[in-house]
Amino acid sequence: MARELSIIVGVLAEKRKSASRWADDYWIPVGIMPAPKGFSAGDVLFSDETVTRYFMGTSELNCHAAETEAYVHNFNSRTPALYVVLSADSEGNHPLPWFVQSVTASPYHAQDFEDSAEDIVERVAMPPEIAAAIREFTDTYHVEEPFKKRRRDKLKVEDQKFGKEPIFMDRSRAPGGKLDG
Repeated sequence: MARELSIIVGVLAEKRKSASRWADDYWIPVGIMPAPKGFSAGDVLFSDETVTRYFMGTSELNCHAAETEAYVHNFNSRTPALYVVLSADSEGNHPLPWFVQSVTASPYHAQDFEDSAEDIVERVAMPPEIAAAIREFTDTYHVEEPFKKRRRDKLKVEDQKFGKEPIFMDRSRAPGGKLDG
């Protein structure tokens, strides 16, 4: 097995009518489908007066052997998930106002996208066949790192030199072990 896993996934998102007077609608990723065939980005899968579900397009889900700690963290959560990142199509290159920027199984990678308030980042259910592939990959490459407590370095106290005030003063060197207040 290679040290990288790559799975093509399809992303589903919904455009929902907003109850807010400041926005007409909002977009939210709602699902992932493995290896979709016969769909194009922008295809309407379902529609009624309040919700329209779209096929947003495909994305490559990549898992790397060096990031297995993040996948273990994901599988240790109550429900393992994939994270979908949608970005605004400001240049009009896509059939919908949002497009699939990324799909990841790493909660750490998803958090990096959340730092920018411009993207939509949503946690969606991980399909069982994708979960099985990622779990097998993680079981193959994950190595548990033992916790190592770091020790503080000793403070280096400079000897007071003529004309120079000390930044720190060692109490053991002060007369009587006390510092002047």
